[in-house]
Amino acid sequence: MYKLTDHVDIEIIAGQQLSAIPRMLIYDVEIVLTTANSIKEMDHEILTTYGSDKGWLFTENNDTFRFDTSDHLLTSIYFDYSEQEKEPDHKLDLIMNAKKIVGIPKLVQPSSFDLEPFEYRYCVPSSNILLGYGDIFLKSQNQCTELQITENISLLFNENHLYCAWLMKHPEQFLVNKIAPIEKYPVTPLLKKSFWDVFQFINQEKISLMEEEDIPTFHELLSLYKNIHSTSENNNGMKTLAEKLFNVADNFYSQEQMKFFH
Repeated sequence: MYKLTDHVDIEIIAGQQLSAIPRMLIYDVEIVLTTANSIKEMDHEILTTYGSDKGWLFTENNDTFRFDTSDHLLTSIYFDYSEQEKEPDHKLDLIMNAKKIVGIPKLVQPSSFDLEPFEYRYCVPSSNILLGYGDIFLKSQNQCTELQITENISLLFNENHLYCAWLMKHPEQFLVNKIAPIEKYPVTPLLKKSFWDVFQFINQEKISLMEEEDIPTFHELLSLYKNIHSTSENNNGMKTLAEKLFNVADNFYSQEQMKFFH
């Protein structure tokens, strides 16, 4: 038996996967895996399924795992990803050597439950992986299980079969700025590099510096923005990254400083 929390048991239904294509909403610091293509459709999905969610008016600090009310199979996931970048204490081998299962979870006992987002994230550009994890993962000692619920999204379980991390492969393919039908764009070496440059720049340490209107950090942000904004590659992925950097700067720096972004 596997567990999402100490009190939420799941079965693994091998051979099935979710049909949804992941979307990375970098403005909202969220990854969504759902067939819904609008906020209205997402609201309907929450109302007609059960599991964990953010609650009315998004007052609950939860990741959203929704399950079908009839067969109890996972239907959708909305992850919040942390901006606290942290190397997971040499635990990456647990991912590379994990037992791999293609399948989806089935809730054993239909219920609503809380499922807090993981505290940390880690970028692994060499493996094209974005990892979200918590202290449970850091305490793992032996082989983990990787449950691949789509081609690019997996849930990780520790040696006690407790959910301890998630990973997204090739996240640069799935950048969006809103919930809408997915528009594919070319994934080039420049886009890959730009994605990881942006993600490794926007972390909690940099955010703390920007809150103090740190000037060296401003120049670093401006340089990164100009490199991405001025490229000849005119696709939605690069535009989304540039807009994210502009919005970050606009949140922390003065109107006078923002003139350099125009």
